[in-house]
Amino acid sequence: MKRFRIILLSWAIVISLLFGGTAYAQDEELQLPSPGITPDSPFYFVDTWGKKIGLFFAFGAEAKARKALTYAEERLAEAQTMAHKNKPNAVKEATNGYNEYINLATERMEQTRREGVDVSDTSEIVALATSKHLSVLDGILDIVPEEAKEAITQARGVSINGQENALRALARENPERATEINLAAIESRLNRARAKAEENEVEDVDEALEEFERLNKFGEEISEIAQGLGKDTTTVEQLVAKATSIHLGVLSEVYEKVPEQARLTIERAMSVSVRNHERAVEALKKKGALGEIPEEAALPEVIPDEVKERLKLGVLENDEEGEAQKRGPR
Repeated sequence: MKRFRIILLSWAIVISLLFGGTAYAQDEELQLPSPGITPDSPFYFVDTWGKKIGLFFAFGAEAKARKALTYAEERLAEAQTMAHKNKPNAVKEATNGYNEYINLATERMEQTRREGVDVSDTSEIVALATSKHLSVLDGILDIVPEEAKEAITQARGVSINGQENALRALARENPERATEINLAAIESRLNRARAKAEENEVEDVDEALEEFERLNKFGEEISEIAQGLGKDTTTVEQLVAKATSIHLGVLSEVYEKVPEQARLTIERAMSVSVRNHERAVEALKKKGALGEIPEEAALPEVIPDEVKERLKLGVLENDEEGEAQKRGPR
């Protein structure tokens, strides 16, 4: 049954990356609620009061987490509406509210977990939602004027942090599901990088690939959490090994489309995928569970031979770690 599930998910990745969809999300695209009273209204304070009252009457940390997530999506709908109306100050106000509620949702979720309550359902809901929120925020970022971009960028960071916190909680109970959701988020970043490469928006490609690398490395943390709790991570490693080969194919498409001077970021992203594949294969070989997964990640033909050699030697990843140390904490 596990093998069948892995094969099914692998085909889902292929189809999704070919057609730009979402492979792992089980629900339809996020349907934002009605924005209701928006920040440009003189009666917006009524909406703010109403949400405070709603949270007050949500009894228990888990109930507050779910309520806060609902309110975060309302604020996201407001930000989207205000962006289309070209009202940057109102966009900022709405995204500030979004940040507040996402942080509250993850704080209350963690509080519930510390109390010894199984939060796998709530953490999955938060992780799936924040992953979809990031795609909405991508769209908003593409249309808002310059003075609102910083607020959207900050909200995107909050969304990713919220997702990671939720996945940490989920990994304690269901590391396979946490991995699936993280892979879906990785796929979303690849799709954005590919779309921006087609538009020749190199800076946006770099940003998407930085998030791709962050989420890839976070996948290692999911596995470490599961291993620390004595859980079997075979399925996690199989999913990662199969996904990384496909990721390399998409990265090669981006590689072909961007100017030569922008290719180093893509090569470094490839190095992360190669290392992930190697780690997964090594773990699977120790368990005798490698099956039909190739021992070496398949590097597409379009990648120059000298780059392939550096990828195999891990030179690019070492360069990236050195650069990160020079930059210091972000």
